[in-house]
Amino acid sequence: MLSLEVEYLTGVCFAAQSQSSDQPDWPPQPDRVFSALVAAWGTRGEAADERAALEWLEQQPPPAIDASGMDVRRVGTSFVPPNDPSGKPEVMMDRRRRQARMFPAAIPHRPVVRFNWNVEPAAGSFEALQTLARATAYLGHSASVVRCRFLLDAVPDTELARKETTRRVYPGRLAALQHSYRTGERPLSGAAVAPPAEKILTSSARSIFSPTWIVLEDAGGRCPDLRGIAVVARRFRDALMSQYGADSSTVPEVISGHKPDGSPAERPHMAIVPLTDAGLSSYSSGRLMGLALVLPRDVDEHRRDAERDWLAGVPDAAGTIEQWQKFDRLLGQISQLNFGDLGEWSVCRTLHLSKPSLQPKRYGRAAKRWSTVTPIVLDRFPKAKTAAARDEEISEIIASSCTNIGLPAPQRVRLYKHAAVKGAPSAYPSGNAPAWTGWTLPGFLANRLLTHAVIEFAEPVEGPVMLGAGRFVGLGLCVGESS
Repeated sequence: MLSLEVEYLTGVCFAAQSQSSDQPDWPPQPDRVFSALVAAWGTRGEAADERAALEWLEQQPPPAIDASGMDVRRVGTSFVPPNDPSGKPEVMMDRRRRQARMFPAAIPHRPVVRFNWNVEPAAGSFEALQTLARATAYLGHSASVVRCRFLLDAVPDTELARKETTRRVYPGRLAALQHSYRTGERPLSGAAVAPPAEKILTSSARSIFSPTWIVLEDAGGRCPDLRGIAVVARRFRDALMSQYGADSSTVPEVISGHKPDGSPAERPHMAIVPLTDAGLSSYSSGRLMGLALVLPRDVDEHRRDAERDWLAGVPDAAGTIEQWQKFDRLLGQISQLNFGDLGEWSVCRTLHLSKPSLQPKRYGRAAKRWSTVTPIVLDRFPKAKTAAARDEEISEIIASSCTNIGLPAPQRVRLYKHAAVKGAPSAYPSGNAPAWTGWTLPGFLANRLLTHAVIEFAEPVEGPVMLGAGRFVGLGLCVGESS
């Protein structure tokens, strides 16, 4: 049996479960360990025998993890300056911005972790891996100073217990890390490990939308009001489609929402949703902080699989990944949205989700109760005459909207003019309020009925939950209540 022993020399593990998480990654997952070994390989000069050993290791099944329990070190939010924007006045000390950052840390009861593979490597591979282990100085954050060594047929450590493996290394992971390094992008996490069968049986229903979002941050200019999100989303979609050229038939159906002949797509397509500070604190005002592009779940999974296959050199993968490389390239060319007399809004794609308002996790979690951040545009007009019957019909329309995105019918739907989420604007203005205080809707949604809602399911459902006729342009976006 092959084992990798990692000892935290300071007794503290600095690492987050994910880019947007405030919880420590304990025990560290195999993809993190593999990334550290790859970093040591690159620092040492990328020796051919060490590369071969890493490629052998990425082919193996996920290792078993032995580790102790831990205590979470309570830390506050730190405000740190971002990387210097070259050539801009923000590099001056008095103009530098500060971004909120958290540094999750775990204090293990015993600062040793073992990763165990039930395999026997060749002599050359073992020596190369041992060399990389000895050259690995930290794991996760640079403050997590470690000593690493590989062992063969190690005596079990009775002070450690078997822990769950949630992320694994996949064939092609080394090539993927190289690609991310050369392009200056943050690498994706390792592949998820399927939960045990009993967990699959009790897992929540999932919406058709992917919880992995492409985030674009406010980068200056005239930031629109949240109540204009439907128009903003249409403007961004049009800007992206224009990058494909004058022939609209060349735009992928998943982007345009239309078939090559111009007829509406029958399958789910890309949605554009707002990212706001609504519901984050008692001071939330519903300010628009950015946008997110949300792909259908099956399309996004296919995209990620295609990228991994291409990086791993799988035959015929290049043709599949080409359209997504083009999409990323064209998306990067959109930096400003022009709103005529209202000015321009600058946005930029970001992989460093330091602001809580930019983190999609609260929209993609599993929850029983969901509350609207932006009001739902009803899929059809209610026909009931009395107020009670009308509310009942609207609840039925919203229930149908839930089933349209792959969720079960809710157990209860409560309708409101005002949002249950702090800072989110009301569904419609008061009688004497000026017209501009209402939601601005594009032509295809004009004169539709809007309502806020709190939706409760019998069992937790996994988001994102985006409901109604405006779900592809940022309306009907719901946030789940954490359990």
